[in-house]
Amino acid sequence: MRIADILKQKDHDRVVTVLPAEPVPKVAALLMDQQIGAVVVREAAGRILGILGERDIVRGLAKERAGVLALEARQLMNADAATCTPEDQVRDVMRTMTTRRCRHLPVLDGGKLVGIISIGDVLKSRLAEQQQEEAVLLDLSRARG
Repeated sequence: MRIADILKQKDHDRVVTVLPAEPVPKVAALLMDQQIGAVVVREAAGRILGILGERDIVRGLAKERAGVLALEARQLMNADAATCTPEDQVRDVMRTMTTRRCRHLPVLDGGKLVGIISIGDVLKSRLAEQQQEEAVLLDLSRARG
């Protein structure tokens, strides 16, 4: 299964992005309001600068205490964010998420942001794939008697 298959099943046009100067409290409110775990940080021209997620905000809170409220997205974002493409295989993306310890990946097609996937999206697709494989095997075993 490819990342494109996952994107077809979700509202991938709804990628939430913020500018680097966005205040952290506003980003936190956006995460809550949109019920998402991360936003892509990008320039006004569209170039991706990084990703800012719930974990980044919690780490900032632990380090900066109340000072985190005065920070901007650029100060907490992960500028070394991993990305993937629609053509990547889900198993390869799972490996990337595991080794890089990230829960969200921006999906880029020719350098253009076309979606974002979460570890939940990936797990859901793998479970569906396994259930389909089990059903096929069960049908085969029944057919053989």
